[in-house]
Amino acid sequence: MINLDVARPKASVAWFSPSAAGPSARIVSAAEPAGFEIFDASLTESKGDRSDIAVLDLRGAEQSKPIVTGLLARARALGPLCGVIILASGETDSAWRSWLRRHADVCYVRKDATPVVAAIRERLRLAGLVDEMGERIKSLIADGRTCSFTGLGDEKTGLSVLIAGRPSPTTLSACNAVRQTASQTTCVFTAGQVMRALDHCQFDSAIFLPEDENDLLLALARALRRHRDHRRLPVILAAQNEDLLDRCAARDGFDSILAGHLDGDLASRIDLCARRARMASSIRLFLRSPAGCAGGSDGVAGARFFAHHAIRVFRRADEMRQPVSLVGLSLTPRQEGAPAEAISGALNDALRTTARLVRAEDMIAKLTPTTLVLLLRNVRARDSLRIAERLEGVITGTLVRSTLDIAQISAAAIERDPGESIETAIAALVRQLRVHQNAGRAAR
Repeated sequence: MINLDVARPKASVAWFSPSAAGPSARIVSAAEPAGFEIFDASLTESKGDRSDIAVLDLRGAEQSKPIVTGLLARARALGPLCGVIILASGETDSAWRSWLRRHADVCYVRKDATPVVAAIRERLRLAGLVDEMGERIKSLIADGRTCSFTGLGDEKTGLSVLIAGRPSPTTLSACNAVRQTASQTTCVFTAGQVMRALDHCQFDSAIFLPEDENDLLLALARALRRHRDHRRLPVILAAQNEDLLDRCAARDGFDSILAGHLDGDLASRIDLCARRARMASSIRLFLRSPAGCAGGSDGVAGARFFAHHAIRVFRRADEMRQPVSLVGLSLTPRQEGAPAEAISGALNDALRTTARLVRAEDMIAKLTPTTLVLLLRNVRARDSLRIAERLEGVITGTLVRSTLDIAQISAAAIERDPGESIETAIAALVRQLRVHQNAGRAAR
């Protein structure tokens, strides 16, 4: 979900640098389409004391531990909600890279630092997921319920890693590095062999070594992101062609590692990616489970718990100056006397489709027997409208023809005004839904 309202940024990024040069114009322009506002940390007095994430730019700086430690302390004192990302040159030595890894996530770039935007986006997504889990647990405890966290405390004794690439010295280096941390390693040469391996085995991480822009491994990596069963598999790209890695990281957001860093960094990178992927998968499973929805089935919360949680989310959004949007989806009978069972069955089908389309951190509830409402955190009005239109179109295309003959589907979206109560926000959403329903009747 990309914020297209430049006047109201989706995230604020504090930029620290030993040279005090600030972020380049190329970095700022690359962050604008994602809705990120990057500002020089030396001007924090004019920006306030809030930042969502901090970036420490060490490119071209002297490898001095006291300087880096001091900048990290300044960055953490600014209070970034999602932590710190270190931006370093790919030419740094192994000992310095190992020291940096112990303090924060490190993004290695060359002259073009735009891949850091993808790293910022991934960190914000993970932080948003974890933040929603924390708020959900608070709401469950306040509601007098218990929580169970299946999978969060489970640690795998060994990792299963898939390596794909043509035979080359780089592939051999990757295989040798993976053996340091993986208990099972599967090596294949082509994209077709990767697909067959994924059909027969469960992997914790995958390493693709494409040769060029037209390598089918890149197309497969993009396809895996959209695949329902494999989109949680972390994929790391490695190649001798550093320009190719820069383009893939900046354009597609893939995690990448330089060929010269394979021996020293790949083992720790795989372990970190696999752990985070398991954690994120467990959190998503909890948020969609009956326990995470206060006993609701199919990932839907009851109206009472939804209101209770929405009040907590609204209060936190006011404190953090973040947007919250509501999306409503309603099935209206086309004629009087329509079978209630058919309408209820259609709504359940729409609910299952909606749960597959939205984020795990977006809470879904039944507002009425014919209406669904979604709570979208950190989503602007323009984005919520696009989400509503997509839900309406996809659900209309998935429902059977007999259902569409007796009911029409309407979707609406609003962005909550700061300080607005849950009752006022729901009333505004219902009014917007009625406008869409009347427009649909007039069109017939």
